[in-house]
Amino acid sequence: MKKYIGTKQIEAQPMTMGEAYEKGLLQAGRVPNEQEKYAQGYHVRYKDGYESWSPAGPFEEAYRLADDFLDRLHIELEDLTEKQEKLNKFFETDKFKQLCIGDKQLLRAQFGTMLAYSQILMERIRQASETCCDCESPSTTL
Repeated sequence: MKKYIGTKQIEAQPMTMGEAYEKGLLQAGRVPNEQEKYAQGYHVRYKDGYESWSPAGPFEEAYRLADDFLDRLHIELEDLTEKQEKLNKFFETDKFKQLCIGDKQLLRAQFGTMLAYSQILMERIRQASETCCDCESPSTTL
């Protein structure tokens, strides 16, 4: 099978399995036992209006809070940092050493651009976290 990466925007709020059961958000016929009632999770609402409950572990692995543009900047920086780390590790592999000079140069240039991009994101996060000196309100441009 081939690998796929999916993204979707949802709304969610923390909710125990017991609360989800009371609201009818669990699979039909699913009745939590006394211990499961206290299991942490999330009430999830999808774009099409469908609602369900998701256990905390799988939910938190799949989703990150993106309530405002600052949250989204942090996500973008985290994703970029992960890619930088992977590329940096790749530089030390035999596979990288076997590449032609042109490919090595392009990958190094890509890494340099990623570093510059991450610096820009960090500066935007810093500025957005402070008061904008020109307008005396939080910076909200994306």
